[in-house]
Amino acid sequence: MNPIPPNLINLIEYLNKDLNDLPNWEITLIGNAKSSVQYRIRDHFEASAMTRQKFVSMPKEIWQEEGTGLFPLVEKPRKILGYLPKQELTRLNDLVLLPLKTEREDLRAKLHDMLDKMRASDSDRDELTEIFERESCFFQDLEDHVKEIEKWTPIYDAKIPIIAELEQREEFLEEIEEFESKATGDKDRYKKATSLALEEENKFRAYAAKKMKELDTRAEKLCLEFEKETGREFQIDGIRYLDMITEQKFGRASNPALSLAKLKISAISSYEKKRYEEELAKHDNSLSVAEDKIIRKPSPRGNLN
Repeated sequence: MNPIPPNLINLIEYLNKDLNDLPNWEITLIGNAKSSVQYRIRDHFEASAMTRQKFVSMPKEIWQEEGTGLFPLVEKPRKILGYLPKQELTRLNDLVLLPLKTEREDLRAKLHDMLDKMRASDSDRDELTEIFERESCFFQDLEDHVKEIEKWTPIYDAKIPIIAELEQREEFLEEIEEFESKATGDKDRYKKATSLALEEENKFRAYAAKKMKELDTRAEKLCLEFEKETGREFQIDGIRYLDMITEQKFGRASNPALSLAKLKISAISSYEKKRYEEELAKHDNSLSVAEDKIIRKPSPRGNLN
């Protein structure tokens, strides 16, 4: 007798389980694999007189499924498969294995897509290193992939709408920076502008200062709620977003009605720098201040863009 290949053994093991205990996706996969194997064996029997001769001396109920006449795959153990030629057993094993590999790649693609859209950190991705690098491909391996998807889906569902709100906040901050760049970059604007134009400029600053405060408060609330609910820091590409907010606030003029632009580091008081460091110390010190620049440690990207 020839040895039965591993994925064929795995299929028989699962066919001997109570399929009602399995999820629908797995029942479908097992059912399709069983049908593919049975019809392949039927075709082989029809084409190979030598194989038929090995089985004709056996009672039909051993090697023919009642009602269909197909090769049964629920006997425990299914040793009579070993009477099939080795080459045929390899083909049967591939019939089971290839759909599993396709399913595994689909599940991994879904996990990668979730991580990318969540702007997951390296540590998040490290949690899935083993599942992504696993070479075995049996039904249990697919179950483990599905468990990981089930684990990350609530985190994904909680994080994605928050990211959408934070993107709007980042866009507004960029709008402010562009406004101040144009306003403060033109030293002669007071000579050229009318009083009405300058009044509109000051109105926008007042509006922007108020909206910035609202957006900061909202962003902090969302991040803290996420962290409380999931037990995970709300990070964008490995940086805690609460730290990013602290950095974005750091160095802004004390009177936003005069300017929304951030001050040069040399113009920021030692008191404000100390307050900034103390605020970061409450988090994880993923950002720090040097004498002449702000250093961002772990991530190549500092915002949501």
